[in-house]
Amino acid sequence: MSHHPTNELLKSYANGSIDAAHGLMVSAHIEHCAHCRNVVEQFEAVNARAAFESNSQPFGEQSIAVTDFDRMFDNIVCLETISPSAMMKRPPKYVEVNGKRFELPSSLGNLLDRMGEWRSYGGKVFSAHLDLDEEARVNFMYINRDVHIPQHTHKGIESTLVLHGGFSDEDGHYDTGAFIQRDASVKHSPYTKASEDCLCLTVLTEPMLFTQGVARVFNLFGKGLYP
Repeated sequence: MSHHPTNELLKSYANGSIDAAHGLMVSAHIEHCAHCRNVVEQFEAVNARAAFESNSQPFGEQSIAVTDFDRMFDNIVCLETISPSAMMKRPPKYVEVNGKRFELPSSLGNLLDRMGEWRSYGGKVFSAHLDLDEEARVNFMYINRDVHIPQHTHKGIESTLVLHGGFSDEDGHYDTGAFIQRDASVKHSPYTKASEDCLCLTVLTEPMLFTQGVARVFNLFGKGLYP
C-alpha cells in the first residue's frame, strides 16, 4: 500500500479534531494499514503524555492520587479474566451492488442504516449517499470493469478510499486500502481495467467540475455535480 493520509490528517484524527467524514475514512483506512495505525498510536501517546504533564499535581495531592490509582489497579487485577475465545468478533457487514457483495471495514458497517439507495449512471457507475449530517458529501461509489470517467477537477477537496479492487488515473494505480486526496489543482480521468472493478468511499467538500467533452453539460446544474 503506497497511498496514505498525510501525517497532518492522522494527527488531527488522533487529536479528535478531524471532521466526521474524514475521521470515518481514516478509521477505515487504519483498520488495514499497520503503518498509519502505528503513526496514530504515536500521536495518541504524545497527547496522553502531554495531558499527564499538564495535570501534574503538588507532591501532597499527587501522593493521594497515586494511592487511589494503586487501589483502582488492584481492583482491576481482581476482576475475572475474559478468555480470548469468549470475546466474540462482530459479524461482518456487507453492501450489495450490481449483483455483487462486498465486506466493509467495521467502522463503515456500523453506519449502514444511514446509507441511501444505489443510483446507477448507465450501469457503469453506481453511488449511494451516506448521511453523516455533514456539509461534505459522503458516498459509496462502485465503478464497473472497463469504465472511463470523463476528465474532471474539483471546486474543493475530493478524498477517496479504495475498499475493493482498484482504479487508475494519470498519476498511477490505486489498490485496496489506498487513500487519495485531490484538489482544484488536479484534473484527472479515473478508469478501471477490463479485469478489475472498484468499490470506494468518497468525500467531496464541493461538487466536481467536468473539463472535457459533453459531460461538461453537468456543470450547468448546480455549478457542478455530486455523484
